[in-house]
Amino acid sequence: MQCGIGNLTVAVLLFTGAALGASSSTEPLSGLPLAPGFERTADPIQSYDYCGKKASIVLYLGRQMSELDQESAWYTRAMPGAAVFTSNTGVKTFIKPDGTAAVEIAGAFISFFKFSPGLVPAEMKILGAEPAARSCTAD
Repeated sequence: MQCGIGNLTVAVLLFTGAALGASSSTEPLSGLPLAPGFERTADPIQSYDYCGKKASIVLYLGRQMSELDQESAWYTRAMPGAAVFTSNTGVKTFIKPDGTAAVEIAGAFISFFKFSPGLVPAEMKILGAEPAARSCTAD
């Protein structure tokens, strides 16, 4: 009995430690994962209409010089199943499959978006092609 309790205690400690080590912070507006080393800027949350939907955006800045490739790899792991777009300027946009939230990464800056209701695939493509666009028009 003593051995069973000891093994259970060790298993709980290992599981708890693994969960704590694997956890990342969550960005409050979007509910998306926030990559390590980024802090919110003093800019207020901005609200606007996008494709006839309510949209909000907030900006974060990296504490050190960030590598776009590292951020892209991090968000690829952190957001499996996301729709991913790369603009002609190199900015990458990761959008939740339901279209309700997105993150755009651009080196030292990342922007988080919240949409209500969620974007449909055509609207996701427009956002991915024109990072931080305030209008919803296809080219």
